[in-house]
Amino acid sequence: MKRRFIVVVAVILTTATLYYHYSKPIHIIAAGDILLDRGVGKYLEEKGYDYPYTDIKKEIIKSDIAIANLECPLTDGGNAVLKRPELIFRGSRLNGAALKNTGFDILSLANNHTMDQGREGLIDTIKVLKDSDILPLGTGMSRSEAREPVFIERKGRSIGFLGYCDFPPEGYIYDEDKADVARADMKSLGEEVKAARDNCDFLLVSFHWGKEFDCYPKDRQREMAHMAIESGADLVIGHHPHVLQGVEEYKGKLIFYSLGNFVFDRQIPRGTDESVIIDITIDRGGSQKARIIPVRIEDCKPIIAYGQEAEHILNKYAVYSGDYGAGINVVNSIGYITP
Repeated sequence: MKRRFIVVVAVILTTATLYYHYSKPIHIIAAGDILLDRGVGKYLEEKGYDYPYTDIKKEIIKSDIAIANLECPLTDGGNAVLKRPELIFRGSRLNGAALKNTGFDILSLANNHTMDQGREGLIDTIKVLKDSDILPLGTGMSRSEAREPVFIERKGRSIGFLGYCDFPPEGYIYDEDKADVARADMKSLGEEVKAARDNCDFLLVSFHWGKEFDCYPKDRQREMAHMAIESGADLVIGHHPHVLQGVEEYKGKLIFYSLGNFVFDRQIPRGTDESVIIDITIDRGGSQKARIIPVRIEDCKPIIAYGQEAEHILNKYAVYSGDYGAGINVVNSIGYITP
């Protein structure tokens, strides 16, 4: 009798522990574009590869999953592609450890600079990230592999990711049987999103898209985002414009059209030194809410904004989002959205 009682108690405690674990919310942190060459590269050589993240790491490291867009290959080899030399980037392989130490779990390579050092540079980048325990997204050894979703298990749930670039990288000959990034294709997008969502509990789709330095999304961005949501995506985030673009609520889901820069050197257009980090909370039922952390970029380093500076960034962000149905409430220098 005593033994049965002990077994029953053990089962109850185990069940309660598992329920508590699986019912806890999941936090996903999403940040903008990371460039580790040009002006940023000079700071890295002088101050070390952890330099850009010292003020922001505390927000990223406490997430369950952190994602951003890596805007350059990480390689000591490769061959520069044929395009304007000032737009060809290369970051040191030593950046891999710093990115992982900051808390990043997955980085999208589906952008127009990943191929700047050719396929050798891409293959090196994938290896650097995997060796650093970071998952590359939106890339692979062939067209089909590049389009495969990435899944991360957290708290008993599977979080899926898809990454696409809406611009063909320049300066080399495309071959669908060779290493490349995933190019956005409206003909296959819906089926790919649906297939990925069928195999996870929550799906985030990342797009590299839009017009540089434009604070409002184009029709094509909205068309792709809506198709992704209609096909099963739970969250859409975007990169490339280098400035903030608004957030939209569509069918109860959130679309962040551009998170702006994150680690970047100085750019002339206004707004390129203002950004946000998105902290998405997902509950057991899949409902989500967003905490918006305003960021300014100073000497290539993202720094959390406070006070009037934070209010300025968040108020502008609310203006950009005004026509898209996602109300942003600002409380104590943080923005909040609850679809």
